[in-house]
Amino acid sequence: MARILLVDDDVDEVARNAATLEAAGHEVAVARTTADASRAVRARVPDLVVLEAMLDGAAAGFGLARSLAREHPGMPLVMLTCADEHLSDAELARQDRDGGWLPVARYLQKPVMPEVLAYEIGHLLEAAA
Repeated sequence: MARILLVDDDVDEVARNAATLEAAGHEVAVARTTADASRAVRARVPDLVVLEAMLDGAAAGFGLARSLAREHPGMPLVMLTCADEHLSDAELARQDRDGGWLPVARYLQKPVMPEVLAYEIGHLLEAAA
């Protein structure tokens, strides 16, 4: 199937999602920091990346999403995050989830059932093929 990179520092969340995606036949790699994610993508470009916004003790996942979109424009990105709980009202108001500011194909607010994530990933991979 596809090679998927999960970027999240929540060990339990990653384990659940990885198990579901592997059961669906996908190859799953895991990164816990933005630096690890960048190294993983340089080593072997995945077909799709699922990333948390709240990384490296801040909202570094947003920057990672922008750099991945710039470097790999055809690669689908899924933001699976609890960031809305951590951002101020002003920061939330500035978000543009329809393109420019956050270039992701899907923005999913945690918690998301792993089966729902697998469903969304399946649709994105079909569209990218």
